[in-house]
Amino acid sequence: METIQRQDSESLKYSLGERLLYLRTPHFQGQDVEQLQTALGALGFACGGASGTFDAYTEGALRKFQLNMGLEPDGIAGLKTYDTLKHLHKAWMDKPTLGSSSYIGFARAADVLEHNAVCLFGTDEYTRMVASYLSNLALATNPRSKMLSADILLVPPDSSMLLTQIVQPTTATEGMPRVSDDDPSSYAIRLEAAIGSAKSQVDGSAPARIAVEVAYPPADGSEDNLNQAAHHEAIRLLDAFCIALSQG
Repeated sequence: METIQRQDSESLKYSLGERLLYLRTPHFQGQDVEQLQTALGALGFACGGASGTFDAYTEGALRKFQLNMGLEPDGIAGLKTYDTLKHLHKAWMDKPTLGSSSYIGFARAADVLEHNAVCLFGTDEYTRMVASYLSNLALATNPRSKMLSADILLVPPDSSMLLTQIVQPTTATEGMPRVSDDDPSSYAIRLEAAIGSAKSQVDGSAPARIAVEVAYPPADGSEDNLNQAAHHEAIRLLDAFCIALSQG
């Protein structure tokens, strides 16, 4: 991989992964930038279209992708970023960008819940409430659902299970892919990518781990409002998980 400082006709011929890409003046341009933008858009990280110019919008989308994948969000497309994109190529190659239909139907959702083991947990009162509501909704959709909150899980998590930490935006997490809450329209696509990345990192009998962000609870903190907000987030997460897991 090269670090290219000049901007000429030769630099336009690079393919994705052949050079470092980052925000600079003049902007990087070329086929590899267009391929990067296409991949990011298909994975749910909008960057204003495939213009072939690495601008600030592209850097912002790249940072979100890196954070989502558990990488250092430095905005530099280097070896680790390219390796992750290569691993996810089936999820973005020849796929449409944001805006495609996300409805999969009740029967498909029920089947997904029965065949994918997910352990949900929070680390504060609000996120534990979301985890509990999400588990209850999954069981209501399919009584044989394997999406369960940690407080009712009867077996220790193993490599067949996805361990999912529900967090608020300001909660710190390390060493795992994290799905941010800043763009609801692409949440399911980004969740699918995070799950794929986490599963690729599984070592031995340990479960794959991800973190998923939920919106901040209401400022007034009343019990009714907290319950309503937690229930809303649980519904949104259930839809996103069903879509993401159905693509696996």
